[in-house]
Amino acid sequence: MKRGEETEPDRIVIPALTEAAPKRRRPAKNARATRSVEKLWADVGWAMKNQLPARELVPMLERLAEAALPASRERAFALRELAKLLLGKDPWRAARYARQALAAGEEAEAWGVLGIALSMLGHYRAGVRAHRRALTLDPGSPEHAHNLGHLLDLGLGLPERGIHYLELAHRLAARDPEIAASYGHALVRVGQSNAALTLLEALLPGGRDEALELVERWSG
Repeated sequence: MKRGEETEPDRIVIPALTEAAPKRRRPAKNARATRSVEKLWADVGWAMKNQLPARELVPMLERLAEAALPASRERAFALRELAKLLLGKDPWRAARYARQALAAGEEAEAWGVLGIALSMLGHYRAGVRAHRRALTLDPGSPEHAHNLGHLLDLGLGLPERGIHYLELAHRLAARDPEIAASYGHALVRVGQSNAALTLLEALLPGGRDEALELVERWSG
């Protein structure tokens, strides 16, 4: 499969204007915090550009997420990237980070990551809701359309509901063999094996022989 449910607003505190009140302490602290976030942001950008391994990138993103303001783009970015990095090894943590990213700011990619994590954990209906929201926010994404349709077909056993989204994904990415395979699988499941065969033999490296093998396997 290619490759998403829940901080406080900042409170502005104005100290009383008395002689005893400390002067400019809070602005200095805020300035230091801002410089720290800017440095962490730059460090993460450098690490990603240079393709540092996950074991080095994850703690950098965690520090950025902790230092950034609750609703800031830096925090949302860090949490989303953490979710993506942890999907394969720890989908539970990935789902938690994706939810936190969405609390910092709703966007399609975080919903998509959440949907994948939930489906890996076996929460297929919640995964469908997440993928559906991702597609609503980014209706031109073949990835979100594919993930939604594929989960409806395989996860929930509803190919007749998933095929619409898989057809959409195929129209958006007509030369993608993984999307074509998912679409072909749904076609077979709804009794359109000939259409699946025509679709697959044009895209699979093994041509008609490979397409026939897949269609026969899916028909069994």
